[in-house]
Amino acid sequence: MLRRALLTTLSLLVIMTMLVTPAPGQAQDVAPTYPPFRVNYFSQTGHAAVNWFWQKWQTTPNALFVLGYPISEPFIEESFTEPGRFYRVQYFERAILEEHPENFGVANNQFYIQGRLLGRQLIRGRENEPPFQPVPNPGDGTWDEVTQHTLRNSPAPFRTFWLNNGGIEVFGRPLSEQFQEVNQADGQTYWVQYFERQRMEWHPEIADPNYRILLGLLGNEYRDAHHRGRRVFRSRGRDGALPQPFAYGYNVHLYGQGGAGWQDRDRVLTLVNNAQIPWVRQQVAWMDLQSAPGTECYRICWQELDDIVRDVNQKGLKLLITVVRAPSWATPDGRNGMPSRANFGEFANFMGQMAARYRGQVQAYQVWNEQNLAVENGGLVADANYYVDLLVAAHNTIKASDPAAIVVSGAPSSTETDRSDIAVSDLAYYRQMFSNPAFRNHMDVIGAHPGGQLNPPDTLWPDNPGPGPGWRESREFYFRRLEDVRQAMVDNGLSDRQIWVTEFGWATANNTPGYEYGNQISFDQQAQYIVRAFQIGRRDYAPWIGGMFLWNLNFAIPWTYKGNPLHEQASFGVLNGDWSPRPAYLAVQSMPKD
Repeated sequence: MLRRALLTTLSLLVIMTMLVTPAPGQAQDVAPTYPPFRVNYFSQTGHAAVNWFWQKWQTTPNALFVLGYPISEPFIEESFTEPGRFYRVQYFERAILEEHPENFGVANNQFYIQGRLLGRQLIRGRENEPPFQPVPNPGDGTWDEVTQHTLRNSPAPFRTFWLNNGGIEVFGRPLSEQFQEVNQADGQTYWVQYFERQRMEWHPEIADPNYRILLGLLGNEYRDAHHRGRRVFRSRGRDGALPQPFAYGYNVHLYGQGGAGWQDRDRVLTLVNNAQIPWVRQQVAWMDLQSAPGTECYRICWQELDDIVRDVNQKGLKLLITVVRAPSWATPDGRNGMPSRANFGEFANFMGQMAARYRGQVQAYQVWNEQNLAVENGGLVADANYYVDLLVAAHNTIKASDPAAIVVSGAPSSTETDRSDIAVSDLAYYRQMFSNPAFRNHMDVIGAHPGGQLNPPDTLWPDNPGPGPGWRESREFYFRRLEDVRQAMVDNGLSDRQIWVTEFGWATANNTPGYEYGNQISFDQQAQYIVRAFQIGRRDYAPWIGGMFLWNLNFAIPWTYKGNPLHEQASFGVLNGDWSPRPAYLAVQSMPKD
């Protein structure tokens, strides 16, 4: 009983922003939820509070007592107050929260999530019952002239509780007089009073006077009255509680349609669709699109990227663009790593123009790639805080141009090397990024590139090492390196964020130094490892893995055309150089993708 009291007493502060709200918007079609995508799973009810509903829960003082646990997944439901209009809602034990996309970006998103007037809804049809009939003004200051009901301290001390715990902003106005009613949960009769957003119930039998007034489980009650048995209310495991559909993707090479004899972009995208993969990731070099100030393309020559975006959209696929390699003129040393700090503004402008140009056509942008490797950054690894500053600049212009675009942080490559002219440990780099206060609010998804080498995806050093020889006595060589990244997230208060694995895969036989491990992996083993990795990410790591992009689909085709079909990039592919499918392609095609 005391726990129940606690869960109600603090039903107060949450609805502070739920009563004073702007006029409802015209939501004819329910827009997708705006990123970032966040999730916190509650085993108590078998549901997760997700995205901005979770944000509302987090920012509500004493939310467990005010809102209670989530009891549904988000779903679309007709509005109480605007019949004929539909909104995305999520039910909690004591409230129903409603998403209003028309208010996104207004007043710091204060009214993006609003509480429904459950008190009013629950008394519909009871207006003619005596407790809900208007009463005359007794002239003692207890009468509400709008609803024509009194708020008194007799027999239950509801007035004092109402005044001391938020008043009209939390509970709304009284909709009834005090009266006795049977509690459906325990069958007992209590003194109650209804308000626009809540119902108070008096429990004088509770020893502690602080917990003698309880608030109603209105979310539960409305669910039981109107949604009994619906699937969205059924408890589920963590793998059934994702904040957005899992992003299955391929890394693809889509450039070269106009001049390369090997490229057939339509065929590539058709193969993606045939494998029932909804996403593709294309890397884009800033240096290829924008030349130095004063030259012809200084204003950005989009050229083939326009065609790529168009073709991806025509195939009904979603696109993640990863931007890398600054132009020489924008870097401190003339090489093509990250831009100099003086040119952060140029990079931000480039990203903002891209997001504006492809608004609604490119769903996600990744800011840089494997920034902890010197080879990816002009020969020297930039400090993680330097990278976060670059991310902040890019994030702000992307969001200004396309608030619905997903911003993915650059994915460090899995390594324990710690030399700035070669590489910096990915875990050290992650921890430095995660500890930077600006990081959390300037990305939607965390990018990651786990290892694999010759180790099956279930193995991990030291408790369950791979087969060897070599590439086994360090966790950097394992797909399950993701667990270490996750721990760094938890340690830095990012446990509600998701990872997208924007590159993972297993090499097969190749002729590239440093990738010799691939010579021990057959095509059939590659297929088995890839499918198992997808299963681990989608099931075992749910809900903190939100997407996985296989490296790669079609890189064997250009390498074969160039005369080196055994290049390591080709060996990671799931198509052969003649476009024929490897076992891995067929295995990905046939695996479940729910």
